[in-house]
Amino acid sequence: MRKNVLVITSSLRTNSNSEVLAKQFVKGAEKNNNVELINLKDYEINFCKGCLACQNTGKCVINDEVKDIIDKVKNSEVLVFGTPIYYYSVSGQLKTLLDG
Repeated sequence: MRKNVLVITSSLRTNSNSEVLAKQFVKGAEKNNNVELINLKDYEINFCKGCLACQNTGKCVINDEVKDIIDKVKNSEVLVFGTPIYYYSVSGQLKTLLDG
């Protein structure tokens, strides 16, 4: 059974180690699944303002591309993150997405 797989990479460097590894994962996963690869460097992602409006409205008031990514996440059955590790954690770009 084919699954919808979303792979998110978060390095700002083209062909970084984490991006190369993610592309190899995609290459293997494409044989039996529907796979989409997105790189956060290609999206506008703004910082959470902590306004808490989302708790009342159910959506973020910031007008960026996070909603597009979240829609893809909701439609996937498998979610894979490819990220460099900075200071023992994921990249700032991925942290910002996860806050959104």
